[in-house]
Amino acid sequence: MIKFFRKIRQNMIKENRASKYLLYAIGEIVLVVIGILIALSINNWNENRKEEIILKSNLSTILKILENDKAQLLTLIQSRKESKKQSTSIINSYKNNEPIDSKNFFKTFLRMVIEQKFDSDQSGFQRIKISKMFETAKMDKIRDYMVIYTKALEDIKFLEFRTNNFSETLESDLYHNGFYDKTWSYVRFAFDSTQFEKPKDSLDVLSLLDNYSKVKGLILRNEIAMSSAVKKYRLLIEKGNLLSEEVNVYLNN
Repeated sequence: MIKFFRKIRQNMIKENRASKYLLYAIGEIVLVVIGILIALSINNWNENRKEEIILKSNLSTILKILENDKAQLLTLIQSRKESKKQSTSIINSYKNNEPIDSKNFFKTFLRMVIEQKFDSDQSGFQRIKISKMFETAKMDKIRDYMVIYTKALEDIKFLEFRTNNFSETLESDLYHNGFYDKTWSYVRFAFDSTQFEKPKDSLDVLSLLDNYSKVKGLILRNEIAMSSAVKKYRLLIEKGNLLSEEVNVYLNN
């Protein structure tokens, strides 16, 4: 092909057909430019196709993350609801001056002081955010729902941080003021009754709460904090469902 065009140019030059040669040269340049543009278009198409494949793979990962998040949140909701229920029962018994079973009391206590938190894998979200396709119009709804989901997740992390920080500070105080020295046999029996012996002496939990106001404060706080946590967990599930729906729409189109 190159030899063919070269021969045409040489013939035109020999025959002094300058104007025709000029038109030919311009046409040849146009063809070269068109060829380059076509090559670039094909290259861009290939690059976009590769990015689309990577994006869809990451979106599929997001769906799995959201499923795992939901399962974890549902478990936490049940745990938090049970913790709130037990706290309410202790509070009511205390107010009515009714005996409180020490094993049940310390089971509730351990639920509050042993750290529990929601742990979401955000690596899939980060990979999508750095994708070239992330800012395209097709991703508008997914992008918006990702922001909403992340905001709801941050609210949960903040609440759990405050709750766990409060519990850790209280636990440190209780170590120093002798609470655990007095109650340790009851604490460990409540933690694992198959491994540790039941304490021989009964414990007056009502008097214990009177003597350790911070423990009473923990239980009072827990009743409210767990209600708030359950609401935030449910909200995150709701936002996760909306995000999952949009991701499925994108993947199925």
